[in-house]
Amino acid sequence: MELWLVGLLIGIWLLVVAFFRLNRIWLPYYIIGSVGLAFVIIFVGRATGLEHALQVVVAAGVHATSLAFGLETEIFRSSPGAILVLVISQDIGWTMLQVTIESSGLLESGVIAGMLLFYPGWSIRKRIWFTIAAIALTYFANIVRLMVIVSILHYMGKSSLLISHTIIGRAVFFALVVAIYWFLMTRPTLRTVKHKIDDELMAS
Repeated sequence: MELWLVGLLIGIWLLVVAFFRLNRIWLPYYIIGSVGLAFVIIFVGRATGLEHALQVVVAAGVHATSLAFGLETEIFRSSPGAILVLVISQDIGWTMLQVTIESSGLLESGVIAGMLLFYPGWSIRKRIWFTIAAIALTYFANIVRLMVIVSILHYMGKSSLLISHTIIGRAVFFALVVAIYWFLMTRPTLRTVKHKIDDELMAS
């Protein structure tokens, strides 16, 4: 996509978000703002090399964690920009796990950053701290997911790749991401609503 077109779309998005913000129309402000920011983060991440850096960090984290648990793995690049984690301690051969955008955590980090940074009910300081915590927790959740896959492949062999990656790994990551959303968004929001209701009842 041409840079001028990207800049134009971002400018329109900022104008729309500013309009809803100034007029205190909170639902469209939150939806358009959070979704737009998620797309901006993902686009910038892919265009600037941040995605590749995340892939390297995730692969290194999986490799270090695997060694700590006594699971033999290696890291190498199969092609420019492609990071692979090799599970090599198996009865027959080895299995390659490619760390792509799905495994880098960029998509999930962009989405949760947009949801938190545009949340209108909190101070900017709280939103920033919660976003930092959410991105860090998403990284560790990603490590856990990949470690589950590596462990299953280590003990059950490459025939378990489909079920370990497509079913079990994704289910574990989904559960962890839902837990992160609950503790960093849903639970604080319910607490804030409860305090407001209690204050209104006491005032009345």
